[in-house]
Amino acid sequence: MKASINGFYAVYLTGTAGQGLVMLIFKDRTIVGVDISGVKYDGSYEEHPNGYDVRLKISIPPNTILIQGVRAGPEGETSELDFHLPADFLDQPFIRVNAKHGPVNAKVMRLRELDD
Repeated sequence: MKASINGFYAVYLTGTAGQGLVMLIFKDRTIVGVDISGVKYDGSYEEHPNGYDVRLKISIPPNTILIQGVRAGPEGETSELDFHLPADFLDQPFIRVNAKHGPVNAKVMRLRELDD
């Protein structure tokens, strides 16, 4: 049995036009987080023997410049993002995620476990 994924994570992102940092909490199939631009991440994950299927709702504040080089409009923007984290995602140099405005490379680092 693999260790619990519950915990605090830093996700270092690289896009075609910049870099970013996201802080996420995984707890009991729920994900919440925020990045340095004020983007909010809310979602869930489902565990499988080969990893985790992740679904995130991304809420971008108005006029935010994204690491893919585009700017959110004056009303902001929301989108859904579905991707797979392999079981050994913490050992991977990066995970490639195909986002709405272009691909993003994500390096995931576990900061700490959640205290039960």
